Amino acid sequence: MYKIRIVEPFPCSVQETYEATSRDFDPLAKYIPNVTLIKTLVHETLDDGRERWALKFHGDGAIPLIARPVINPSMLRWKEELVCNPKDMTIEWSIVTDHFTDHFKCVGITYNREKPGGGSEVEVKGVMELTLRHIPGFPDSLVQKAAALFEPFVGKLIEPNLRKFYQAVKKRMANESKIK
Repeated sequence: MYKIRIVEPFPCSVQETYEATSRDFDPLAKYIPNVTLIKTLVHETLDDGRERWALKFHGDGAIPLIARPVINPSMLRWKEELVCNPKDMTIEWSIVTDHFTDHFKCVGITYNREKPGGGSEVEVKGVMELTLRHIPGFPDSLVQKAAALFEPFVGKLIEPNLRKFYQAVKKRMANESKIK
């Protein structure tokens, strides 16, 4: 299991940070390394006021040599389900992969908080686990070695990409304030 945790500061109020990090995701793909597409599939307001988003992501990255017989570039695509709660400014999220869905779990929660001394911060906490042990036609030992390498490979992409995502949000916020 790979644990995910980042904290990213923002130079504005917690409300402004929450609003900026819980909307308009598609244009941010160009700022995030290893992501070539973000597409909103669903955006709806739930009866209790929370907002539900379903987003499609296309990733791109160098797959470790030992994992290449099992993992191909089309497998670096996934959906993210987000439930944004404006009451407590949290975002519950989960990632659903296009391949090996039953063997991949990635879930977490994002908190938006006031930062001591001014401004705010985003804290992302989550876990990722790959439980793949057998693929017909491949030796189990190869599948298990590939899975053991793939989990930290993906995990090490997630945290920098999350930071780039929040940096992209800050750039958008700066551009919007210049326009107004």
